[in-house]
Amino acid sequence: MKVKKELLLEKLGKIFVAYDNDTSSLHELNETAFLILAELKKGKTKSKIVKKLVSEYKVSLNQARTDFESFLVELKNKDLIEGKI
Repeated sequence: MKVKKELLLEKLGKIFVAYDNDTSSLHELNETAFLILAELKKGKTKSKIVKKLVSEYKVSLNQARTDFESFLVELKNKDLIEGKI
């Protein structure tokens, strides 16, 4: 799984956005969603991203894993990532 090439990630002041150049759609993100997409764009593995979530947000490994998997489904449904989840 990887982030679509056409997806641009930006922090605009206190707002995080993802712009899909392919569909001309703008998605406002929270800080966690931005972190996940940025890490995916860097090519990080699922396990490394989950570990970063645990470290950054002081959540349990199970909670981070569950939230991450749920968010991946949302990204896939919005056609922001490609490949198998």
